[in-house]
Amino acid sequence: MKVVALRVGARAGATLVALDGAWSFAIAGSVVEGAQLVLEEVPAAVWCPACEAEREIDANFAWRCPVCATPTGDLVRGREFEVAYVELEVPEHA
Repeated sequence: MKVVALRVGARAGATLVALDGAWSFAIAGSVVEGAQLVLEEVPAAVWCPACEAEREIDANFAWRCPVCATPTGDLVRGREFEVAYVELEVPEHA
């Protein structure tokens, strides 16, 4: 395996720095040992019912629309923690 790419939301409960730092230890002895880690951060966003629009918020910010300040609990992006793609090595004789 050459590359493992992860999409990590700003409110997923994991930091990119921690994931990157732990990667080599986490994959040691596994089928992905030696693979490069690619991290994509997904910003947090809420749906504002007053503006009728998706609004990006600071991950630590109160759940209010940053434009009109309407409270909202509808997080539409930012919880992701998923494999985006994997690149495999293909042996030359295959």
